[in-house]
Amino acid sequence: MVKLPVSPYLKGGNLMVQRLAGNASNSNVQLPYGEEMIQAAIPGGRIMDVLRPRPLPEVADFNREVINRLRSPIGSGPLNTIAQGAKRTAIIISDHTRCVPSGLILPILINELESAGIGRNTITVVIGGGNHRAVTEKEKQVLLGPLYGNVDSCHCSDRGYVLKGVTKRGTPVELAKPVAESDLTLAVGSIEMHRMAGFSGGAKAAAVGVASYNALEHNHRLSALQENRPGDLEGNIIRQDMEEFARIAGLGFIVNVVTNEQRKVAAVVAGDPVAAHRAGCTVAERLYSVKVREPADIVIVSPGGIPRDDTVYQAQKALSNALMAAEEGAVIIVTAKCPEGYGDKNFRQWMENAATPEDIMTRARHEFVLGGHKAAVIANAAARTRIFWVSDMDPADVRSLFFEPYSTLQDAVEAAFRVRGDDARVLVMPWGGLTVPCVEH
Repeated sequence: MVKLPVSPYLKGGNLMVQRLAGNASNSNVQLPYGEEMIQAAIPGGRIMDVLRPRPLPEVADFNREVINRLRSPIGSGPLNTIAQGAKRTAIIISDHTRCVPSGLILPILINELESAGIGRNTITVVIGGGNHRAVTEKEKQVLLGPLYGNVDSCHCSDRGYVLKGVTKRGTPVELAKPVAESDLTLAVGSIEMHRMAGFSGGAKAAAVGVASYNALEHNHRLSALQENRPGDLEGNIIRQDMEEFARIAGLGFIVNVVTNEQRKVAAVVAGDPVAAHRAGCTVAERLYSVKVREPADIVIVSPGGIPRDDTVYQAQKALSNALMAAEEGAVIIVTAKCPEGYGDKNFRQWMENAATPEDIMTRARHEFVLGGHKAAVIANAAARTRIFWVSDMDPADVRSLFFEPYSTLQDAVEAAFRVRGDDARVLVMPWGGLTVPCVEH
C-alpha cells in the first residue's frame, strides 16, 4: 500500500487530485485512511467528479462565537438565565466516534453556568456513547479537555438507567441516571446528514446518546415502518420519536456545531433542542448535500479517516452514501482502516451467520436487532454492487461482509477497471461519511 505521511489535510490542508508527473494520461487521487493518506493512479479522463462538502470557512473566533450563541440562542432564553436555580445539571457530550470539539466547548459552557450561580460540584458530564463501547481514559481526556479530572463525569451506562416515561410510539424513555435526575440538561454535539434520523445532533444526544439499549432498539425499530434518506426531516417518525423522548427526558438546551471538510467548526447553533437544531440542519444540508450529473461505474470512497473509519460499523455510512452515486452493478471501492474491526457484536454475528446478502435481508424483514440493522444495510449494498474493501482487516473477516479484500488502493482500482472496462466512469468521495450525493435525473 502506498501510504503518505500523516496528512496536513487531516489537520486542515487540501486534498488534491493531480496529474501524475511524467504521465499526463493518469491522475493521482489521495484519500484519508486512519491518520494517513493513501493514493492511487486513475486512468486519465475517467474521473467524472470529486464529490466533497462545499467549502465553508472556519468561524473566525470560536470562543466568542460559542459565547454569543449561549447568550443569544435560538428559541430559548440565554443559558445563564434559564440555568438559574438548577440544583443538578447534566451535560451530554458525544463520544470518540464523533468529530465534536467538546473539550473546547465545555469550559465555556461551565463558565456560563457558574456565572448563573451553578456550582461545579453539581454538574455531571455524561459521555453519550449509546450502544458504542465505553471510551478509554485517553479518549476521555480529549473529550473533556482541561476539565478532565476537574468535573464529575461518567459514561452513559456507568451509573445505571432510570425510566421517566414512554413516547406515544412506545419507546421507553429510559436514560442515564445522572441525566434523569438532573433539573437542567444540556447537550453538546454535531450536525451531519443521517440516514434514519435525517440529521444527527439535537434530540439525538438524549434519545440515542444516553438512552438504554432497550430504548435505543425500540426507536430504531421504527425504521421498518418508513424508508428515509439522509436529510429527511418532514414526517420522519424516527426523528419525531427522538424529539418526544428528549422532551420527556428534560433536554432543555443544545450547543451543536457543523464542521467543514477540514474538521474545523464552520457554524455554531445553540438554544432550543428543536429550533436551534433545525437552523443547524439548514447549514449542514447546504454543506454536505452534493449534486451528481449521473451515477458512476466505479465509486472510490473514504469515510474520512479517524474516527469515521475506526470500525466497519462506522465506515458503513460512507458506503451507503457512495451507493447513492453508483450505477446498478457498479464497483464501490472503500478505503477504511478499521483497526477495531466490525465494531459491534450483533452486527458481526449477523454477517458471519449468513451465506448470502439475501439471507440477511430476509432475516431483517422478520426480526429487528441493533447491529442487525447495519448488517441489512450492508447486505443491500452488496446485493446491488461489488464492494472492494481496502483495510487493515483480516481478509476472512472482510469476505464475511460480502466484500472483496484488497491490501492496496491501487490494486483495487486496477481490479475495478477490469470489471467495469477501460471506459468506466469514476467518482471520488474523499469524505464519504459526510458527503451525500444527489443524482440529477
